[in-house]
Amino acid sequence: MPTQYNPPQISPAKQYVKTNVINTVIPVFHPTHTTTVNKHFNTYIPHTRSIVKECHSQSFICGVPQPPSFSRRMVRY
Repeated sequence: MPTQYNPPQISPAKQYVKTNVINTVIPVFHPTHTTTVNKHFNTYIPHTRSIVKECHSQSFICGVPQPPSFSRRMVRY
């Protein structure tokens, strides 16, 4: 028998992505300006300064709590 041929079967095309990374230096400038103002006064303004020292503490009960102890009031007659 002669060779038989069927219609061709074509699969969907596979997509590939090739990414090229190119490092580019872009100089960025952020201009700033400072103005210095020197003020001279003829008056004397006293100034004081205070320092406050604070101390904080915390208490923790570790272990099993003990039952409260009852105290008896002294009664005077």
